[in-house]
Amino acid sequence: MGSYQVVTLLLIFVHIDHYAQGGPTGQYFISTPTNITVNSGHHARLLCTIGNMVGTCRWTRDGFALGTDRNLPGFPRYLLAGNEENICDLTIDPLQQVDEGEYQCQVSGGHGVGPISSAPVTLSVNREPGQPYIVQAREED
Repeated sequence: MGSYQVVTLLLIFVHIDHYAQGGPTGQYFISTPTNITVNSGHHARLLCTIGNMVGTCRWTRDGFALGTDRNLPGFPRYLLAGNEENICDLTIDPLQQVDEGEYQCQVSGGHGVGPISSAPVTLSVNREPGQPYIVQAREED
């Protein structure tokens, strides 16, 4: 057997063993949030699903940690939605102008696995237009 065949055979065994043990090691993102624009008063949902989740999920808004509890105390319109532990979607209902900002999904590390963070995304909020204000031009002498 040549060295090329031995290396190929070794790589095949490593590849098979890697997936026989449950796939990729370490936690990773299955879905990540994207930039969105939502009308004020409507429902907003930022997606975040984790594979091989070891740590605890949390969200930040403009660099401020919102918390790890699914009900997010102090933020009554915010909720970490999802029926499964690895689903960390952030829902905001109803959406208000103050919710506009930069959001990031973060998962702490643990048991020898490092933390992970999604790329920051922007949530923009559209407001309903107010009453029109008409300004009449003046005639100049």
